[in-house]
Amino acid sequence: MSVADAMLTRAQTVRRLRWSYRFKVPLALSAVALAAGVAVATTTYLLVYRFVEANAVAQTQRLARTLARSLVQPVLSNDVWQAFQTVRAAALAPDSRDSAPLQIVVVDSLGEVFVALDPQAHPLGSSATRLPAPLAAAARWVQTVNPGSDAYIHEDEASNSLIAAERLIGEEETLVGGVIVQQEYGITRAQAREVAKRLAALGAGAIMLIAGIGWVGGRRMIRPLEKLRAAMQAVPAADVRPTVAEVSRLNDEVGDLGNAFLSMMDEIDAKRELEREMLQAERMASIGRLTAGIAHEVNNPLGGMLHAIQNRRLRGGVDEATERTLALLERGLDQIHSTVNALLNEARRELHELREDDLHDLYLLLHPEAQSVDCALEWRVQAPVARALPSVPVRQVLLNLTLNAIAAAGRGGRVQVLGEAADAAWRVRVANTGAVLDARQFAQMCAAQPRAEDSRTGLGLWITARILHTVGGRLELSAAPPAGFVTELIAAFPTFASDTPR
Repeated sequence: MSVADAMLTRAQTVRRLRWSYRFKVPLALSAVALAAGVAVATTTYLLVYRFVEANAVAQTQRLARTLARSLVQPVLSNDVWQAFQTVRAAALAPDSRDSAPLQIVVVDSLGEVFVALDPQAHPLGSSATRLPAPLAAAARWVQTVNPGSDAYIHEDEASNSLIAAERLIGEEETLVGGVIVQQEYGITRAQAREVAKRLAALGAGAIMLIAGIGWVGGRRMIRPLEKLRAAMQAVPAADVRPTVAEVSRLNDEVGDLGNAFLSMMDEIDAKRELEREMLQAERMASIGRLTAGIAHEVNNPLGGMLHAIQNRRLRGGVDEATERTLALLERGLDQIHSTVNALLNEARRELHELREDDLHDLYLLLHPEAQSVDCALEWRVQAPVARALPSVPVRQVLLNLTLNAIAAAGRGGRVQVLGEAADAAWRVRVANTGAVLDARQFAQMCAAQPRAEDSRTGLGLWITARILHTVGGRLELSAAPPAGFVTELIAAFPTFASDTPR
């Protein structure tokens, strides 16, 4: 692999790196704090440096001006000692100890050194031209007839110093001499390093504190997004609505995102519910078609056999034994025919009011089921008088509740089905012995949630509750079952006048 290919692969790898916002936001805030700290420290250092520079210029000029006023008389009287004492006192003044002048030189009107702070470096009577170049330039300015300015100030970059000069003016504006002051410009390198160290130490502490606050604040800011992300990943395995509702209460963009996610979940749930209802309707339609076909195939031979029995009786000559046999066959074939018609009516979706025949057909379907498990079925259900009920949902609800009760009662159990009329309603009470159905299990079954003990879903009660909800009724679990029974379910149907259009 060539170097170019390796660099390209590395660049692609870097682009694929996925940084979570859990780290992006805190790191960004910490980086902003770091940049702000560095900017503040740098600005402070520059301001301090500029202030010291300006203060040094003013102090140097002030010292030169003060000495110029004090040295006129000693220079005129040629009092070298008094002039030296004045220069030395100015150099050792309390306000000048922190920034003591490097050199003070006083020259006379002839351009010779009159007195110096360092006599060994600049002997008395020596020519000013022998001074260092910056000081010699200042001495020449003193000797200039028309210098063009009242004060002389010069920055010597080689020695990082300021050089100020003032004339000594006597009576009648005569030139007596001049004073030259050389002082450090601004702060020294050692002082600059010390200031930089202190600013760095203070800045590092402040930056660490601000960066820590930024990290904690960033993590708190990103926490709602983390909750929303975890909730999105947990759908649909877990119920995440409480978590998303907590996020949606925030009055910001994250709260808007939580509200949008809740709306999307509601739409998905509604779509799933619609799909379940459509699937259930399709299944019921398929069952109806299958049942109609079976009923047709069974009724044809049944009709032939019943006609054969009638023909045999019409021909006469039937003795008592044969009549008993024919009667037994006829009752059995009639029972088969009634059972098939009841099953066919259950599968059909025709709209008509509930009749006694519908309830009798249901009993014919349910009684053999109870007998097969040796379960006693007590059936006391009559259609309401002067009030009407839709036949299809009533038959479906009664069938589901009674079959569930028979299954719960088990072999040798008892099931009681009672119908009773109330104000604008008709209730059916289905009680059973055997297994107890508590409120938690009832709520889970009505919500079509799996039961923990066998991980199955009680679709029978869920479908029953859905049917009752569709017609405006309700399904309840009785808190006080009848004596001798452990569980009682109550299905309440709204009734209407028999001539009311539906």
